[in-house]
Amino acid sequence: MKFPENAQCYCCEKAATTKDHIPPKCFFPEKKYLSSNNPDYRSHLITVPSCSEHNNFRSKDDEYTAAVIVMNSKSELAFSIFKSKWLQTLLRREGVLGKRIFSTARSARVISRKNDVLIPQETLAITYEIERIERVIKSIALALYYRESGYKEKWVGNCTIKSLNFLKRDLSQAQDADLLNQVTQAFVHGEKHQELGLAKKGSHPDVFYYQLFKAEHRSSSIRIVFYSDFTFLAFLKEENPVSNHVILTF
Repeated sequence: MKFPENAQCYCCEKAATTKDHIPPKCFFPEKKYLSSNNPDYRSHLITVPSCSEHNNFRSKDDEYTAAVIVMNSKSELAFSIFKSKWLQTLLRREGVLGKRIFSTARSARVISRKNDVLIPQETLAITYEIERIERVIKSIALALYYRESGYKEKWVGNCTIKSLNFLKRDLSQAQDADLLNQVTQAFVHGEKHQELGLAKKGSHPDVFYYQLFKAEHRSSSIRIVFYSDFTFLAFLKEENPVSNHVILTF
């Protein structure tokens, strides 16, 4: 999508002087980390207009979030990338990222089921820095919404970020039960989102794609998916007709 000449930065009111990749490039593996039959995942990426200050301003948070998602995804592609790239990065002796992630690791016992037999196993439990991840997902959601509006409208107002993959929080505490129900019906239950005919947007859907759902009563939702199994739901409802929005990401 071509930017208008007078486009503003997706994060602020400044004039855009550059473009930012959404999601950031570090979420997409380089070819050197993959087998020869894989596509070039860094081609044809989504970009949005940005000022120089906000272009890559959260690069450390981006890298942290990308690594955590790959570590927790169950897809074969994510596991392959973890082995070929992120494992080396995280175990690098002088590296800060690995120390930051594994400094919270502690022993934990989990119960798995095999052939109807419950088997206790020892593993590591890691406490993630959710606020860092929330900042990245919020930024991605802001950028996608701006892009979908043709660079004419931005999300503003209070933001609440949640992730089912990490937190397993009770969604019943959401302020607007009707909106939550619409989002749940659209994105969570089985193939419902397919029934609504929502297109998967993004050049490489096996790494990242998003879907836009416009509900009634001035509300919209964005489904953000990494590696097919790591999902965030971003939904907003306009609190008044002028500019105040609430963004909730699960």
